[in-house]
Amino acid sequence: MEHLYRPTPAHATTPHRLHRLSHALAAFEIYAAASCLGLIFLLLLLNILTRLASHSLYWIDEAAVSLMVWMALFAASAGIHYRSAIAITLLKDRLSPSLHHGLTLMVDVCLSLFFVVFLYLLILAFDPFTLLVKYQGDTHAFAAAQLNFIYDEPTMTLGIKKGWVWLILLWFAVCGLFHSGVNVLCAICQRHTQGEH
Repeated sequence: MEHLYRPTPAHATTPHRLHRLSHALAAFEIYAAASCLGLIFLLLLLNILTRLASHSLYWIDEAAVSLMVWMALFAASAGIHYRSAIAITLLKDRLSPSLHHGLTLMVDVCLSLFFVVFLYLLILAFDPFTLLVKYQGDTHAFAAAQLNFIYDEPTMTLGIKKGWVWLILLWFAVCGLFHSGVNVLCAICQRHTQGEH
């Protein structure tokens, strides 16, 4: 979990503040992922006990799977901040420090572009502007007119709409874009600082 950007007090400007905000957000995401893991454990334990008592709760499986997805996406978003994703470093390990830095910057830029596209696709899927502006939040009218049932389709067993479960995708897209964008900005600032020396 090594960061390329190590700002000194003299350079504690906007990139440094954004990096600290990204770090705080990543810490929250790690806590949220750990909480999801704890809830999954409790649900599985409850599932075992209720099955032993021949009174199994049918909604536990779907709740546990949904929590696993939330846990994975919280952790993946935090991993972007920490640059802790699994990677093959055969090429990177053989590069000079300058080229190594350039490759890391390129990866961060590619990640940012991915999250821009991903967020755009999610906005198309959720279509919140049409829902709020044209239909004043009426999900039934929105679904009937747009044939988009993302807000009306229920989960199989939880008794809530799938849209609530899928909100984690928006969180992942927005926070992933923020983390990768901050990494790009900090990498550029570090390169500029090194160039001055």
